Amino acid sequence: MKIVDVYIFRKFFLIFFLTCVTLVGLYVVFDVFTKFDEFWKAEASLFRLITAVAEYYFINSFAVIDMIFPFLTLLAAVAALAMMARQNEIIALLATGVSPGRIILPILLGALGVSLAFTTVREAFLPRRLAELNLSPKEFVERSDVIDVVSAFDGWSGITVDGEALVRSEGIVREPRILLGRNLNQYGNRLVAKSAVYLEAEGERPAGWLLSDAELADEASAGPSWVEETTGRTVVYTPGGADWVKPGQAFVATSIDAKCLAAGDSWRSYDSTSALVAAASDPTFARDAVELTIRAHSRVLRPLADLLPLCLGAPFILLRSEQNIFSALGRGCGLAGAYMAAQFVAAYFGEKLGSSSIGVWAPFFIFVPLAACMLGELTKKEV
Repeated sequence: MKIVDVYIFRKFFLIFFLTCVTLVGLYVVFDVFTKFDEFWKAEASLFRLITAVAEYYFINSFAVIDMIFPFLTLLAAVAALAMMARQNEIIALLATGVSPGRIILPILLGALGVSLAFTTVREAFLPRRLAELNLSPKEFVERSDVIDVVSAFDGWSGITVDGEALVRSEGIVREPRILLGRNLNQYGNRLVAKSAVYLEAEGERPAGWLLSDAELADEASAGPSWVEETTGRTVVYTPGGADWVKPGQAFVATSIDAKCLAAGDSWRSYDSTSALVAAASDPTFARDAVELTIRAHSRVLRPLADLLPLCLGAPFILLRSEQNIFSALGRGCGLAGAYMAAQFVAAYFGEKLGSSSIGVWAPFFIFVPLAACMLGELTKKEV
């Protein structure tokens, strides 16, 4: 690695760090003022309040960075190139025989490095904080082990899992309520109990919730297990239908676990890629299979997606024919913004049309050839 590469690397990383701190700091300041009353209402000491607010924004800052990360790399890259252009450093490098493609290469490698580093954070840190991401400021400060349940729908069996509260440390739902579909309501439209605990699949028993002190009529308890007619799937196991279900209990088969009830829809955005892949192939989430598939594929392609706005925007500065640097910046950022908007549009139509291929690949088929042409122009440009 040459001295010029180290110089460009350092400039890019410094500006990237300052950009992250600045934008996240603006978000924190604005959000603190809008949520100040919610924090203040929490029953906690002043020291606990301060530390909880710091932890709250430490966790949520990573979620914010995850949403704007491609924009951060683009902004840091164009700022570094613009600063070099304003100080005539690019002209000096070109005069020494360094090609424009050689100038942008360290920035591309640096952007790839920070993208891979943040991918590690996204896959290892955020999935462990799913419940915290769904808490209100007051709940986060008080940090109660007992939180509200976010109801979740099982797309295969047609049931909805709900409850009074979730004890996170024990994974127990207090006063669970299972809302039954029309093919399971021969004994009423809901199944309630005193408590429920989630059990993973083992032997002949599928994964699901074991309900204790379930309110079942005698004939329902002694009768066979309840089968969803359209799928032929056994949904509710009764003492009369399964010898491993004890009297007073009931077992509801579903893949909706404590994580889903605690995190709500946050797990779709911040859970690990492996969890999204597993959920996409799970009949419980069949209604959202296309959305989950798009999200999982987008995670795998995220380093390329992070680099593409940079490849679209940065060449405008090095290829600009006019002397106005701000005009070049505007064009580059506009094209990169069009790509990022295309991602949301493609994901929307991919979900509506039921095609994960459109949701994931359409923006790449449009913008990757364009980015390749622009980078090719950099390597061919005469110095």
